Amino acid sequence: MGTGPAALVIGSIALACGPAGGDVTGGHGPEGAAPGERAAPGGHGAAEASEPGWRLESFRDLVVEVPASWEPAPAPGGDWCAAVEGRPEAFPDKPYVDSRGPYRAEMALGCFSGEEEPDLHGGGVPREYWSPHVWFAATPAAGGIEKVPDGRVSSNGWSRLVRTVGSAKVFVLTDEAHLDEAGRIIASARQAEVDHHGCAASSPIQAGGFVRPPAPFDVAQLDAVDTIAVCHYDLNSPVGSPGLLASRELGGAEATALLAAINAAPVGGGPDTPDTCAKNTWGNTGIVLRLTTGGSVHEAYVYFDSCFGNGIDDGTTLRALTTDNCAPLWSGRVVHWGGSAAPFRVCHPGSVPAVNPTKTS
Repeated sequence: MGTGPAALVIGSIALACGPAGGDVTGGHGPEGAAPGERAAPGGHGAAEASEPGWRLESFRDLVVEVPASWEPAPAPGGDWCAAVEGRPEAFPDKPYVDSRGPYRAEMALGCFSGEEEPDLHGGGVPREYWSPHVWFAATPAAGGIEKVPDGRVSSNGWSRLVRTVGSAKVFVLTDEAHLDEAGRIIASARQAEVDHHGCAASSPIQAGGFVRPPAPFDVAQLDAVDTIAVCHYDLNSPVGSPGLLASRELGGAEATALLAAINAAPVGGGPDTPDTCAKNTWGNTGIVLRLTTGGSVHEAYVYFDSCFGNGIDDGTTLRALTTDNCAPLWSGRVVHWGGSAAPFRVCHPGSVPAVNPTKTS
């Protein structure tokens, strides 16, 4: 195949696209640095957004540009009728990026909208609760969503645009007012081995079983940190296949505070309640923290949704989860959907966890 620009035609919209991965570099850190190696400051596997007012979002090995004003928020799902109670404001009323993940809790309800038009949104959600938004799905995926064909389908002033890139699909639901933005979002999708925060599409943490970081270090020896990337992975995706769910990055005072909180945590891991589950289980997701300082990159693993094995592991020492070192991890599309109650309460003080099934060996 050639490497020049291609034209992607979606419905009646012609969009200029570069080659998949055309501005993406390989590796596992700044300028391709592996954990524990030094690299020149700056730069990640995927390029920054092409112009101000846009940002990048990643899912598995897909990176896409979205308007900065489209903030992450949970889209209504199949249990939409339980949340409404006559309150349309229960759902986003401005364009957004769906922050729901594959292990979100959803009530088993038979919500019925009574509409016969094509369900471009999914979940049978009535049109009155629709807002333009972006969402992602793995291919293949449970529920058959990966079978939705690429292209554009329109009905009654709404359109759904779909494009497959690598092992993921990106969807955009849009009204006519945001059709140009939707077209640009779809056209920007590209494949990347490493996203804009330095998070690899696939990580050794996906081996499950509370595997330890392959490049041990002592986080207590770090006097300072420039940035900390939070890379959220699906532990049900085999190692070597894309499992990245979302990422974000902390810098400045936030990164400094998180480093201090990790070092202040008690040694030994936890909180754990091992008598509440089988010994051959572990959580559905895990986090890789990429700590960058002076061009050096170190990776620590965070486990948080099992009844045992929880904590922050630098490969040398396992430290306990505390509110100060766990609560700052969650924001945007990096979402803790549920799991064991003890770590959830520490990471989300004042919240009630939604219990999700855990993976078994």
